[in-house]
Amino acid sequence: MTDEELLVECRKGLGYTVSSEAIDASINQKMQIAKAFMLGAGVPEESIYNMVAIGALVCGISDIWNLEAGKVKFSELFFMLTNQLR
Repeated sequence: MTDEELLVECRKGLGYTVSSEAIDASINQKMQIAKAFMLGAGVPEESIYNMVAIGALVCGISDIWNLEAGKVKFSELFFMLTNQLR
């Protein structure tokens, strides 16, 4: 699976059925942040592309969707899923 296909799956998971450059750019940016966190936490790169990891990425994207200065943090669920994938 490519990052483009991963983006499509994350878009679906977030409930966006239609592709939009603006939405896709925002989702991709947040997906890359969540993906980098997961890789840094020890999740093998090949595991990032399975359905459980996609669910974790969607959770991470949702966690950082509405950024508020000084209050950015991932949810317990995101940490739990990341830990399981590790």
